[in-house]
Amino acid sequence: VGMETQGKKFFLSFRLRVFILVILGIISLVLIARFSDRQGRKELLLQTRLVQKAVNPHILTKLSGSEDDLNLPSYNSLKEQLIAIRSANSKCRFIYLLGRTPEGEIFFFVDSEPADSPDYSPPGQVYNEAPQSIHRVFLSTQEIVEGPSSDRWGTWVSALVPVFEQGKIIGVLGMDIEARTWFRMIILSSLLPSSLFLLIGVLIGVFLYLNKRNEWEKLRFNESRLALQDSENKYRGLFLNFRDAMMIIKPPDWRFISGNPAALEMFKINEEKQLLVFNPADLSPQYQPDGALSSEKAKQMIETALLEGSLFFEWVHKRSDNQEFPANVLLAKMELAGEVMLQVMVRDITKNKKIEEENLKHLQELEVFYRVSMGREERIIELKKEVAMLKAELDKCRKVS
Repeated sequence: VGMETQGKKFFLSFRLRVFILVILGIISLVLIARFSDRQGRKELLLQTRLVQKAVNPHILTKLSGSEDDLNLPSYNSLKEQLIAIRSANSKCRFIYLLGRTPEGEIFFFVDSEPADSPDYSPPGQVYNEAPQSIHRVFLSTQEIVEGPSSDRWGTWVSALVPVFEQGKIIGVLGMDIEARTWFRMIILSSLLPSSLFLLIGVLIGVFLYLNKRNEWEKLRFNESRLALQDSENKYRGLFLNFRDAMMIIKPPDWRFISGNPAALEMFKINEEKQLLVFNPADLSPQYQPDGALSSEKAKQMIETALLEGSLFFEWVHKRSDNQEFPANVLLAKMELAGEVMLQVMVRDITKNKKIEEENLKHLQELEVFYRVSMGREERIIELKKEVAMLKAELDKCRKVS
């Protein structure tokens, strides 16, 4: 009878423990799902920031937000860049740049869809169903992750980051993940640890309950490590496939520790290990156009980027064959393995400079033509006056005679 009583007590105690564990499992599932959602939004916002930093805001200022942009090299270059970034991120469905008219209409500057895609948005297309959160980004200049929200293309979780030029917001960069993909990510990242928690708790019971806390910490650590590894893999993919030169420099001598294939091609270097012996000043002429020593000015730019977090400027670089070329440079502060470093993105703007020079030359020719034309007009007017005076004198002589 005593064993039967103890058995009943154990069975009741076991059922109570299972019930408590089930409740805890459900609660943990909800908490993990919320945690995964927050982490996913942070990661999406970080990716969008990286893409926004890669976009040259000066190019955006050249766009009118109309079909006339289709013939502009700057539009096509920007579109190719968004398509490449979108291709490197399988979970992201759309990347786009939005503008806002003075009347408050949201429109597309450019998107990551090919022109023959049914989801393609031509420049100037009005985004009538834009949620109020997009308007708030334009008005408050604060980046956000919003959604799920629906429009004509589907239901999305979207990260929205403003693009600035000289302190003024000129557009908003958006990255969309389909809601089904987003929820699938949340469920998959939440279901496994919760199921494991319940299974271990039911089978082992109260004796492993005290060890559960330690196991939970390990699980969280593993999740964080996997998330970090996944983020690093995505960044590495973006790093390798980025169209512009992208490098990383490390203190104290600020030499390159990594460079993507575009950087090797830009500086005409065969292998990455050959790049690692240089710093930014080594790949520059002795002096910059303003007369400053490249070595000294490079130190100033690095110090400013470390202080302000990022710095965008023009620079003259040189390739391994000593050929010089103008470039736009973005220095962005980053942290790897607890160590502060700088990410360097370089874009060759030789073609843009040539176009500017040709436009300036054409403008000067127009000014000369204008001056010559005005001189001829003034001479014609003077001749007309002289003819009128001679005619008047001739008429006067006839009357006298």
